[in-house]
Amino acid sequence: MPITFPAIKRRDFLLGTFTAGVAAAFLPQAVFADKQNENHWVFLSDTHVPSDIKWVNHGSNANTNFTTARDAVIALKDKPSGVIVTGDFAHLNGGVNDYKRLKSHIELYRKAGIPVHVALGNHDNLDNFLTVFKESKSQKSPVANKHVLVIETPNCNLFLLDALYWVGAPADKEPSKFYNSNDFGAGFLGAQQLRWLKQELTTRKEKPAILFAHHNLDNSPGALMDREQLWSTIKPFKHVKAYIYGHTHIYKAAVRDGIHLINLPALGWEFQEGKQPLGWTDATISKDGIKLKLHTVKPHPQDEDERQFTWLR
Repeated sequence: MPITFPAIKRRDFLLGTFTAGVAAAFLPQAVFADKQNENHWVFLSDTHVPSDIKWVNHGSNANTNFTTARDAVIALKDKPSGVIVTGDFAHLNGGVNDYKRLKSHIELYRKAGIPVHVALGNHDNLDNFLTVFKESKSQKSPVANKHVLVIETPNCNLFLLDALYWVGAPADKEPSKFYNSNDFGAGFLGAQQLRWLKQELTTRKEKPAILFAHHNLDNSPGALMDREQLWSTIKPFKHVKAYIYGHTHIYKAAVRDGIHLINLPALGWEFQEGKQPLGWTDATISKDGIKLKLHTVKPHPQDEDERQFTWLR
């Protein structure tokens, strides 16, 4: 469920439109800079932030990782146009207190003038999310019970899709005809969302399109259940250049039918005992492709790894 937390402008902050939390006099002027690089973005995935700031899983403190990444992003001299989070925003079951902790974390992004766009994943809980982020209830979506978003940039259109279906346990609903109902944690887009996507891609052919969602598209348990329906929808559109996702906690890339499949690393924790990086991805979008630079929150051989993805079709 993509939801946007807009930036807080310096003027609004100083006038007290939003709760400051920290006196404006003690914050650097750069925090309020409104000038942004529209081709510069930051991608996060699988932040898994719990309410307990001391909680550690697989040797990682997700709260510490989140704040380390956030502070580094805010300190960038080339200010990004926004942050995109591809799912599993909160802890294992998306508790109310998890979202309260996240709300305090992302306020500094907003005060720095950097909007945050979130697509919830299978470890999120929509009801609990809306309990805490009440303002998100007013964000209208063209797809019933799904929240989708198109972000226009100078060189590309960014499509955030909603793959959230259930949290932690299976449900005997429509997706069971696509995938084993015992496969809890899987994602599902649905026919209405795919129709919307097809219509938007048809009317937005003037720029390359990058799609974002939480779930992977392979045959592994927990993947997107209607992945083949998604693929049959997007394959004919030659301006679809990449699908960017999270979910697996693995940093990797592949190509299918000329479309890049980019699996973002997790930020909260990883499962392979130090083999996978934990961090955030600095993205620069051009007309011909996207360049990703990885910044890890812990020492790792892939820190500052750079990858250029040139559009293939």
